[in-house]
Amino acid sequence: MAASLQLIEVPGSAAESDRGRALLTRAVAGRYRVLRMVSRGGMGAVYLAFEHGLERHVALKLLDPARCRDEETRGRFRREARVMAQLSHPIIVPVHAWGDADGACWYAMPFLEGGSLAARLAARSRLDIEETREILAHLADALAFAHGRGVIHRDLKAENVLFDGSGRPMLTDFGIATVTTSDHSRSEAHKGMGTPHYMAPEHLLGRLEADHRGDLYALGVLGFRMLTGRFPFEGTAEAIAAQHVSRDAPTVRAWRADVPAALADAVDCCLAKRPGARWPDGASLCAALRAPAPARRFGLGRFRLLML
Repeated sequence: MAASLQLIEVPGSAAESDRGRALLTRAVAGRYRVLRMVSRGGMGAVYLAFEHGLERHVALKLLDPARCRDEETRGRFRREARVMAQLSHPIIVPVHAWGDADGACWYAMPFLEGGSLAARLAARSRLDIEETREILAHLADALAFAHGRGVIHRDLKAENVLFDGSGRPMLTDFGIATVTTSDHSRSEAHKGMGTPHYMAPEHLLGRLEADHRGDLYALGVLGFRMLTGRFPFEGTAEAIAAQHVSRDAPTVRAWRADVPAALADAVDCCLAKRPGARWPDGASLCAALRAPAPARRFGLGRFRLLML
């Protein structure tokens, strides 16, 4: 029996939703029954659908039809689906199927009933301390797995973290990911693509040393936001970018004094301006976050001594 689904309204005209649904319905006829749009982003929209063969609800991501006519954009969308399909990890949303026909570029993935981290933050402003620690540990583990396979996400943000029915966070949307084993992808690695609130200084500056540690910076921004209810830097997109480059991020405990020092230090370390002053990888961060409480400060202190 299919699980009950909690659907939310998304912005946009009914006509726009109907056009995308009609296009997608024709493209997947016989395999999926398209039910309705559930979210929209800059590249397209996600629709709830029912898969007839396996009798389950799925999410179908449809590339904006206008963008589908552009070979480069279509190729990037295909790469996104392939990257997600190849990253078999419990905290990364898998891809079940891909299609490119009849003017529709789409891929299928699980429908996650728990909503997004962005929606959770909108409802509650800031999260509980242990809840935040658990989410950060899961995401650090997922990033370590992706980085170990040459994939840099480059757009980690609250909107790209979804929750399954049990409340487990899952990382999605690898649309601008860099695959370090791909010549084409490496050529885009230093372009200033991403969301200003979460972009590391080296990414904003287009520096050659931009690498997986930019994802850890973004995870630090996310941790800061979950714990404090605000971003490290606020303002216009240009002002935010300038502050990421020129100003040290405020400490977590400056905005929320009850956060344990070890957790606050772990997030603050992610937000270091220099990549070399951050955690070296997601695995190190994950281990520190999951360490028994008495060991947490020792672990971080030892890491900082190694950096000196």
